Amino acid sequence: MTDTPAAELLHAVEGFQRRLRESAGFVARDTECTRSAATVVRLLNREPRHVGDIASALRVDTSVASRQVSLLVDAGLVERTVDADDRRVRTLRLTDSGRARAAAVERALIRHTDRVVADWTPDEVRDTVRAIDRLSTALDALDAPPPA
Repeated sequence: MTDTPAAELLHAVEGFQRRLRESAGFVARDTECTRSAATVVRLLNREPRHVGDIASALRVDTSVASRQVSLLVDAGLVERTVDADDRRVRTLRLTDSGRARAAAVERALIRHTDRVVADWTPDEVRDTVRAIDRLSTALDALDAPPPA
C-alpha cells in the first residue's frame, strides 16, 4: 500500500524529530548542558523573560519551567530580579556565566548544523528553511484557539 503524501510527511517528521532530539543530546553533552537547560539559556540570551514565558516557549507547565529555572539559578547561569512593572513578578536574566554557556551552546549547534548540511547548496538550505517555516506556521494556525 502506498502512503499518502500526508503519511509520508508524518513519517519523515517523526524520524527527523527523533534524530533532532538525539543531535541535541550530543550538543548538550558537548557543552555540559542538558537539552532543556540549553533551550532556556538560548531563550534568555535573546531577552529577559518571566517563568511563564519560558513555560509557554517550552510548551510545558509553569511548575516544570520553574524547576528548570531553579536549577539554572543554582548553577549560577540565571538570576531572578524584581520586575520593574510588577514587584510581585521575577524577571529572569542570564548571568555572565549564563551568557557564556548560551554562546557555547549556540556555537555547538551551528557547528553541528554546518556538518549536517555540508554537502547542500545554499538554495537547498533556504528551501528547507522555508518548508519547515511553512509547516510550523500551518501547525500554529491549526492549534490556535478559535476566535472569540
